[in-house]
This record gives sequence, C-alpha cells and structure tokens, in this order.
Amino acid sequence: MPADPAKPPVWLALAVAAGLAGGAQTACSRAEKPAVKQVEAVRITQFYLSQPSVSRGQQALLCYGVENAKTVRLDPPRQELSAALARCVEVSPAATTTYTLTAVGEDGKAVTQSLTVTVGPARAKILNVNVSSLEVKPGDLVNICYTVENARTVTIEPLRFNGSKSKGCVSDQPRKPTTYVISAVGAGGEKDQERVTVKMR
Repeated sequence: MPADPAKPPVWLALAVAAGLAGGAQTACSRAEKPAVKQVEAVRITQFYLSQPSVSRGQQALLCYGVENAKTVRLDPPRQELSAALARCVEVSPAATTTYTLTAVGEDGKAVTQSLTVTVGPARAKILNVNVSSLEVKPGDLVNICYTVENARTVTIEPLRFNGSKSKGCVSDQPRKPTTYVISAVGAGGEKDQERVTVKMR
C-alpha cells in the first residue's frame, strides 16, 4: 500500500520523540543541580591595645574587628565576644599576659591573632592629705599629714621632707603664704602629687 503523504514517516516521528525526551531530561537535570553558595573567608581586620603596658591594677582597652565571622572568642580567660566590625573590651591583667583572639567562619575555619600586655609595678597614689589649718598667723604651727599606697618614697616641699612610710605627718611654722607639694614616688619613678596652700591672716 502506498504511504499516506499526510502522515510523517515513522522514523521521523521516532526521532522527534527521542529529541523531545532528551531535551526534557536535560532540562530536568539542569533544574536538579543545587546552587553553590559562596562562603566568604573569615578575617580579623584589627586587633590592638590602647596601651601595650600598664601598671598592676590598671585596666587596658583591647580593640578588635572581624569580618564574616560566626563566632569570636578571647583567651585568657575564655570569653565569647560579638562578631563586630569594631569593638573594644576592658582587660585587667594581674601579670604580663598574652591574649589570643579567635574568629571562626561559617565554614568552620578559624583565624587567630595574639598580642601581649606588659604589667609593671602598681602606680603610687596619694589617698589623702590633711592640713591642720589653711590660714594661720605668721609663725603658727601647721601639721601636714598624708596617706599613700604603692609609694617607694614620699616627699614634701619646700620642707625637704623625704619618707618611706605609707602614712606620716610633718610640721612647719610658715611666716608667709606657702604652697606645700606632696609627692608619692613609685617604684618606676612615676609620681602622684597634691598641692596645698596655707595663707596668712
């Protein structure tokens, strides 16, 4: 029987069907591939101290900044910090201490940086100065008493007084208005000073 010219050949119909099936399979395969998420690498952008050395009992500011961090911690002692671009925390080391900042990214990878705070002797400090009277007649007796801490020596001028005790008193008989300078000198040579002026009546 002769082929019907209105119908396409069998081989052409099969080829078209196969092509459509293959195209559909390719489209499905493309649709099934998951999108790959790019994870930005974690970075410590800054890590520094307000001052690299402090006296015992003093505080220092430790400042840091991180990018793309999931968690941030500081050691010692271990403490969790916020993943901030710029932040400062107070530290009070009792002795010279090396601090380590650790930032962990979304992929679990960690980066660290360390720095050291040097701790020196405690600073000398004047706690109290008492004067028996701030206004006297020429030649009257004046008592100047002091209390200090962490001082190697205590001086009082213009009396040329030099002592080493944390508490003490010294007397004077000024005949003109006099300004007394009390200085507490620490082990490192640093000074804490107070001035008291006694006037004449």
